[in-house]
Amino acid sequence: MTRKSDKAATIKDIAQVAGVTNITVSRVFTAPEKVKPETREKILAAARKLNYVPNAFARNIKVSQSRIIGVVTDDTFNIVYSHIIKEVCRLSDAKGYSVMFFTTNGNRQIEARALQTLVSYKAAGIILSVVEDSEQYDKSHIDVVRHSSSQLIQLDRQFDTTLPAVYINNSRAGELVAEAIMKKRYRNVLVVGGSEQSHITLHRIAGIRSGIDDSVNLRCLYTDYRYEHAKEMMQSWFSTVNEHYDVIVGLNGMITLAAINLAHKWGMHDTGFISVDEVPCAEDFNQVIPYVAHDTGQWARVVSENIISAIEGRPYEPRVMINGFLKNL
Repeated sequence: MTRKSDKAATIKDIAQVAGVTNITVSRVFTAPEKVKPETREKILAAARKLNYVPNAFARNIKVSQSRIIGVVTDDTFNIVYSHIIKEVCRLSDAKGYSVMFFTTNGNRQIEARALQTLVSYKAAGIILSVVEDSEQYDKSHIDVVRHSSSQLIQLDRQFDTTLPAVYINNSRAGELVAEAIMKKRYRNVLVVGGSEQSHITLHRIAGIRSGIDDSVNLRCLYTDYRYEHAKEMMQSWFSTVNEHYDVIVGLNGMITLAAINLAHKWGMHDTGFISVDEVPCAEDFNQVIPYVAHDTGQWARVVSENIISAIEGRPYEPRVMINGFLKNL
């Protein structure tokens, strides 16, 4: 990615647009708590308009990139992400790069600050799994990366399907879940996914629907990909709905783990489980759970090699889709 203009915006430019002093603009980027919220928002709006990127390095240091690779994800507790991060660290270290991690915890503002920080430090590359993969998600804060020299690889959740990414074949994952449902002859099925707007959730559910017949009664519950949030929303569901399910399908490992926890709490001992991705600590519940596996080694290797290739200007396959396979069926 390259800047659209060779002339970078300055603090003085922002001050003129926002109608404030240079010092006030500087404070927004160094001590924002010292600036009134309304003034701060006016300055940040001007900065976005001018594609301003605060530089964390002294101005007399002539560098186009640092030896930093940034990883920005929603939840590092995700087993898949932890494997990928480990491989990114290994390969980055071998190539002489340092890795900076940011966990957003589902917060867009944290994601925006993380990206701003990485760009200000002239990160050579950024691996990003966005907070939300929906049409409604406000992606304007990601423009700071688009207008920088930092190379970007999307991980799993995508905000732009035309940009480089390594992601799951979500429709195929749903089809494999449907195959497990039909082979097990489950009839009453509860599918628990992320938000109702999530492309990942919608594609996985569509894949499930395409592979089942009319003998299956399918219910969908939309929650959150993170464990605690999914658990809380499922608990509310189970406390108000009196229905029996032959199987609960979690559309990621964290959701399935939360479902197992609550099923034990509510005495649903005859309920089965199917998961997309491995369920962490499933053996602690004496559960052998059928799940759609994805080769985390392959995923981690492709993400790591692609970001290094992008940084070094070497050819690589910009969009790689990972296909899953059934395990424990």
